[in-house]
Amino acid sequence: MHKLWILAALAAAAGVVSSAESSSGCGIQAIGGQWPATTQFVSGLDSAEYTKSLASDQEKAWTDYSKVAASDWRNLEKRHLSRIEAWRERALAGLPAGDVAFYPFGGPDAANLLAFFPDAREYVIIGLEPVGCIPSRPADYTRSYFAELRDNLSPVVSIGFFRTKEMKGNFKEGSVNGVLPLLLFLIARSGYSVEDVTPIAIAPSGALLLNSQAGGQIKTETEGVAVRFKDARHGSRTLRYYALNLQNSRLSHKPGTMKYLSDLPAPVTLIKSASYLLHKTYFSTIRRLILSKSSLIVEDDSGIPYRYFDGAWDVRLYGKYSDPIALFKNWRQPDLKEAFESRKDVPSLDFAIGYRHASESNVLVAVRRAK
Repeated sequence: MHKLWILAALAAAAGVVSSAESSSGCGIQAIGGQWPATTQFVSGLDSAEYTKSLASDQEKAWTDYSKVAASDWRNLEKRHLSRIEAWRERALAGLPAGDVAFYPFGGPDAANLLAFFPDAREYVIIGLEPVGCIPSRPADYTRSYFAELRDNLSPVVSIGFFRTKEMKGNFKEGSVNGVLPLLLFLIARSGYSVEDVTPIAIAPSGALLLNSQAGGQIKTETEGVAVRFKDARHGSRTLRYYALNLQNSRLSHKPGTMKYLSDLPAPVTLIKSASYLLHKTYFSTIRRLILSKSSLIVEDDSGIPYRYFDGAWDVRLYGKYSDPIALFKNWRQPDLKEAFESRKDVPSLDFAIGYRHASESNVLVAVRRAK
């Protein structure tokens, strides 16, 4: 676990949210300072704490949103998450569990990470999207806000992943700001109670800082947010999201961030719907880091190319290899296709992962062999 330096008391925006956002009632702060109740409200699970603060039209809007959100989540669980959980119990039983689960190119997709690795103590997700904020006043939770939140969530509840281009456009034009409300929704709907949410940042030294600007006294490299959550089985755990571009050219200017990632203790890593970025030479830095540090990698074919899994890895295949969709047609892997075809009795998949339907999806599980 990384050492957390507490540098200053939290402000409403804590350096991750601009002053304009803060003045409009949007911040990394709970309504009335109560994160459990705020998260239940944002996720459409319970509004009791704020009923007296809502106008009648807001209460009706929340009720409508709650019904639709519950239906969306039931469908996601039935088609996707419950099937991942059943597959995990078969395919990953007895394999390294890891205290840290790492999800590069994950965006705000906490649901899949928690489904694949429910027993980790710490979760680290990286995405391009800003942390953002949530409305800190009940009056700002309007019908249009709930409608936009549901619209931003629709890709993951319908196809199992977020589209980066869509999210970039939505965050630029809409009132739902950044990934924070999406993270809260997905963690709460996954059955966890959110205890606290804290702005964080990584310093050039690699230290993890609480309150990214600390009054402007400390230089930082990468901003993020830490969500502490719990359930009855596991107790308190932490998910940390960082807004970070993983291209080589960007990482070369962030030595502290690279140190922080390199210091993650033998993570279990999930890579899915990753736009085949790890096939490209200008993502070789993060590819090398994943291969050098991970104890276990679970990925679809958009992750690390098959040819990089040498004798240090025990590779297991599931599902069916299909050529990439037209958008990624240049990243076909003949060697992976041959591996699927040459192995007898490759277990099937009954869930979709990546860009294909269930009948065309594949999973590669790579387990680091003992030296």
